[in-house]
Amino acid sequence: MNKSAWKWMMAACLLLGSAVPTAFAEETKQEAASEKKEAAGMVQLRQAASAIGAYVKWEQSTKEATVTYGDRVWIIRSESVESTISGQPLKLTAAPRVEQGTLVVPWNDLCEALQIQAKWVNGKVEAEMSDWKTRASQFVMQFAAAADRPEAAEQIQSSLTPALKKAGQVYPIGMFAKQITTMLGQPTQLIQATQIENDVHRNVTVSFKTGKGSVLSVVLRYTKNGLVDDMYFNFTLQGQYQAPSYDDKDAYKEESIVIGEGEFKLPGTLTVPASGDGNYPVLVLVHGSGANDRDESIGSSKMFRDLSVGLAKQGIATIRYEKRTREYSYQSSAVPRFTVKEETIDDALHAVAWASQDKRLNKQQIFVLGHSQGGMLVPRILAQDTAKAVRGAVIAAGPSGPLEDLMLTQFEGQLARAKEAKLPEQAIAQLEAQVAAWKQSLQIIKNKEYTVDNYPANLPIGTPSWWFDFRDYYGGDIAKNQQVPMFLIQGDNDVQVGKEHLDGWKKALSARTNVAYKLYPKLNHVFVPYDKPSTGEEYMLPGNVPLDVITDMAKWIKSQS
Repeated sequence: MNKSAWKWMMAACLLLGSAVPTAFAEETKQEAASEKKEAAGMVQLRQAASAIGAYVKWEQSTKEATVTYGDRVWIIRSESVESTISGQPLKLTAAPRVEQGTLVVPWNDLCEALQIQAKWVNGKVEAEMSDWKTRASQFVMQFAAAADRPEAAEQIQSSLTPALKKAGQVYPIGMFAKQITTMLGQPTQLIQATQIENDVHRNVTVSFKTGKGSVLSVVLRYTKNGLVDDMYFNFTLQGQYQAPSYDDKDAYKEESIVIGEGEFKLPGTLTVPASGDGNYPVLVLVHGSGANDRDESIGSSKMFRDLSVGLAKQGIATIRYEKRTREYSYQSSAVPRFTVKEETIDDALHAVAWASQDKRLNKQQIFVLGHSQGGMLVPRILAQDTAKAVRGAVIAAGPSGPLEDLMLTQFEGQLARAKEAKLPEQAIAQLEAQVAAWKQSLQIIKNKEYTVDNYPANLPIGTPSWWFDFRDYYGGDIAKNQQVPMFLIQGDNDVQVGKEHLDGWKKALSARTNVAYKLYPKLNHVFVPYDKPSTGEEYMLPGNVPLDVITDMAKWIKSQS
């Protein structure tokens, strides 16, 4: 405990010393009254509701309280057994009343009104195991409280798996909560909660309004025994995906699979052609940068899903899976010396290994496709493939030079476009600051005194080991000495990875004879056509990978048999 905290506590003790007997007596009376109310089934409305993220609004003039919890709106009045829930009447077992300035209500009525299955024990909500909505919303409220209250961070430990507790020793949960709530604000009202299960986790997505007027959205990943194994906070905008015209549901079958084993196993999807007797070629899809899902969802596009349904119609199976940094966001952030090996390469090869053992797939015809950063890493994936299981590889919009340099190019491009569009000075100033900040980061990243295993603590860059492992990386320098056939594809309207990167690969691999290249007009970074110069904003527009890209890919894969 810091010195200022000790001084505060001592001052409080000195101030209250003479009043301790009186205060203790009063506290005992209040506790007795509280116990009596609880025994009678009455609880303090605001205390109980706020514990699960329900918002309470009190109208003094009418003595009415409105409680909002997701889509449930409960209106009650002091001294009346009449209430309404989302417009429908609900008669209470006892009339709410104001005691010591606080409205108390029957606990059972609160549970019925808000549709929660829980008990009220010693001033706390204890949700039933089956009530995933209440458990999740309560967890988020407890997590947010940990931002300012160390005791809250301790209390939440009983809800965590051993793996998440271990991660918290490296990256304290209170620190994480502080970062989230500083950015978005404290959660004040549950908006909605949804649940979906995969073969690894039960995933509950909860969204809250916050005190800053933002929306806090988090996916809580539960194990089968009901403990929280990880948390994924989504900060990206989600668009409206539309299935492509070539999505023929009769042409393919999909099933859930698990990639890898142990602490970081990942949920995935195998897509196979509906026709044929098996022995299908298979393409493993490897994500780009960021905590991506198995579909490579970016805005309104789902590049990997498009490829999967399109290739199935051409007789080719695919494997796609959640990226480790999405399924295990918190745990990944606490891994010492975290690099692209842990982020991407290991799991790509776990997927290759899975393909090798499935009898429906041709283990002599296993291919890997890497998109964007995943494309950059294809040479390292092949280098780590000691089993030589990969027959060929596709690099889609893969940068040919260092990622840190590309990021500076991207930031400078954003600034130039902002100036050209004559955006407000404040917006331009923010982009100028972004460029300046990244240039400072580059001085650290490029410093050869720092290595993956040797760098000072508290460097002002995120995950230093990741950058020191990946800096000054040219995939072509590795690939030029490899023999695995490759197909490099690129859109000529890519604002993130310009078409000059395809030329970079061509130059690096000029001595190789088993590499093919294709540049597609109008396609942006997510391989969706766009008539105007790409800025990235168009990612929110619905669009799909064109059929000719899929056809070219299928022809190339089949040509390697």
